[in-house]
Amino acid sequence: MNMKKTILCLFGPANTGKTSSIMRVDEILQFYGAKLVKILFEEYDFCKEYMYRNHKVGILSLGDPGSAQSDYLEQLADDECEVIVCASRSKGATCDAVSKIASRYDERYWISPLYEYDSNHPLIVDMHDLNAEFLIKSIRTAFIK
Repeated sequence: MNMKKTILCLFGPANTGKTSSIMRVDEILQFYGAKLVKILFEEYDFCKEYMYRNHKVGILSLGDPGSAQSDYLEQLADDECEVIVCASRSKGATCDAVSKIASRYDERYWISPLYEYDSNHPLIVDMHDLNAEFLIKSIRTAFIK
């Protein structure tokens, strides 16, 4: 049986919390008992694969122009991740890289993160958590379709 494959891309301009939100997804998956299968890359940004509820989930926080984002997206797709969570700017090369991989997936969602323009605002951490919880719920929903 072929599982439906889904890509969830958090996209927006620079400094809108995409990476911070995806880092929270990583923490939440670990908290919920997802088993780390592979680390493809990990410095500040990362690319990881998990088994979560018997499904392979890939997470990539890279989304800046000039990064190796395209290579890691290709690897996640080649490794048969059923769901990929990634980041992208709102236009340009990073969008193109995600679109190229997204064409191989059954469902593609471009998600704009909640963010606050004032980085000193106390709600900014809550917004990263809200973005992450939405992505976690989207991952779970992808499994039951």
